[in-house]
Amino acid sequence: MSEAGVLSAVIVAVVAAFYIMFLRPIQKEQEHHRKNIRDLRPGDAVVTTSGFIATVIDIQVPASGRTQISLELADGVVFTALASAIAERLSPEAGAQAVPGQEGGAG
Repeated sequence: MSEAGVLSAVIVAVVAAFYIMFLRPIQKEQEHHRKNIRDLRPGDAVVTTSGFIATVIDIQVPASGRTQISLELADGVVFTALASAIAERLSPEAGAQAVPGQEGGAG
């Protein structure tokens, strides 16, 4: 086998290894996150990328543009965020337990 053939095989192997070790897991994680966002329903508890635990109140999917989600942080405190601001979906039970725990606060 010539040096060019060996070099080509090494390059292909490095690219394949890079894809398998780095890119594929990232793609799977992104797909899982997209699925969780699609499955959101009013009443679900979520964690935002800022670390806030909130309850989904409403989801607006405009014909053009990005999905907007109304979130309730506390009683009467509602804000709107883009779907990309949702870091993680919690079970409704976990959100209901986590939010009151914050009210006690650490002090």
